[in-house]
Amino acid sequence: MFLDRNEISKQLDIKDPFLMIDEIRIDISLNKAKSLKLLNKKEWFFLSHMTKYPVMPATLQMEGMLQTLVLLIYNVPENKSYRSFIVDAKTKFHSKVFSQSFINYHAELIHNRRGIFKGLVEGKYHDEKICEGEFTYASPDLMHLPSEKNKKIN
Repeated sequence: MFLDRNEISKQLDIKDPFLMIDEIRIDISLNKAKSLKLLNKKEWFFLSHMTKYPVMPATLQMEGMLQTLVLLIYNVPENKSYRSFIVDAKTKFHSKVFSQSFINYHAELIHNRRGIFKGLVEGKYHDEKICEGEFTYASPDLMHLPSEKNKKIN
């Protein structure tokens, strides 16, 4: 499944300047997604963040990772909720983003049970790893206790 910038914005309910991905390809059968953020020197964050030697803030790289993963979560067929919250985040940043023309985010959903989703995301420029994260999301609408008949009696 391919989503363009307009569809991404609708699903995430995020507009510019905080939309941190321009397109995404989602493969539900593999629980994976790959998104693209195009970069140019006129981006608002390059013009306002560390202006002598402009770099993309790590928080915006993290936002790109999160947007990629949550779009994967929102498009899982049994997920009928467009409401998820980050409950845990572990990130690493490996290199500055200052002259790269794009970032590809590669996401994989590794856990999906009763409204709790865990995923891994890497941000890359060609083969160079720029950032990575492990994130846990919770979707309250999907968080149900196991049925009574499945409970064990002690």
